[in-house]
Amino acid sequence: MGMELGMTELPLALFSTLVPMGAGAFLMLAAAFFVKRFDAEALKKVDRMTVIPIVFVVVGFICAFFHLANPMNAFNVFANVGSSPMSNEIVMGLVFCVVAIVYWIVALAGKLASEGARKGFSAVVAVVGLLFCVFVGLAYGMDTIPSWNNAMVPLSTLFFGVLGGSAVGMAVFYQAGVYDAADKQLAKVALVVSWVGVIGSVAFFALNMGTASGLANNMMYGSDVVSAMMPWIVTAVIVMVLAGVALMFEIQKKRATFYTWIVVVVTFVGILLARLSFYGVEFSAGLGI
Repeated sequence: MGMELGMTELPLALFSTLVPMGAGAFLMLAAAFFVKRFDAEALKKVDRMTVIPIVFVVVGFICAFFHLANPMNAFNVFANVGSSPMSNEIVMGLVFCVVAIVYWIVALAGKLASEGARKGFSAVVAVVGLLFCVFVGLAYGMDTIPSWNNAMVPLSTLFFGVLGGSAVGMAVFYQAGVYDAADKQLAKVALVVSWVGVIGSVAFFALNMGTASGLANNMMYGSDVVSAMMPWIVTAVIVMVLAGVALMFEIQKKRATFYTWIVVVVTFVGILLARLSFYGVEFSAGLGI
């Protein structure tokens, strides 16, 4: 039980950490395009570095394949679209990947020179990315595992996407060399997006753990399961808050590029610990609630 159980789901924990971080980055990118007018050269640099969130998503999907006993079974998900939450998640993920990659290719080709086209397309990718984050959480809506089958799960994966995406989005700007902390409007929007991610991530993760703690069957109490995971749960919360603080310093004052990658790593660790804790409090209803 406890973290040992969580570690058995490490491939899925990595998937549900990396994918929201990559998908959520497009929210930060879209927000920046709406409040700051980048020149053509800056946009070219940003578009080249947009490969970063796409890599996060691709690596996340690769991690998920390691969870399958037979990777060829992945193709069976399409047979259950509409009836299986996991199939819906994968299909939504593919839709996001297509939209994001098309956006990236069109941007690299210089076809988004128009400010309106840039804002509109980036907003579409951001919305689809956030919906994908929600579907990642909805995939756990199983009656047999009530600790996973509640609204807090998709809400937590949504805000993990906002938090993780803020870190990855800032990495895009720093790696492109176009971020200017003196631009107060951009800094303000980036700060709001990142702290919405921190507050939402911590709140819904904690509520999910609280929901699990209130469960019981004729063999054990959910409170005992959550108590066993409490050191990891508390650590996850602390690291996610630290990630928010690190993002705040990054956004308010220009930092060296290596600093932004430290922020990405800290954010990744915080979300990963939260995901491992989530798997560690798996509580079956099979013995009767």
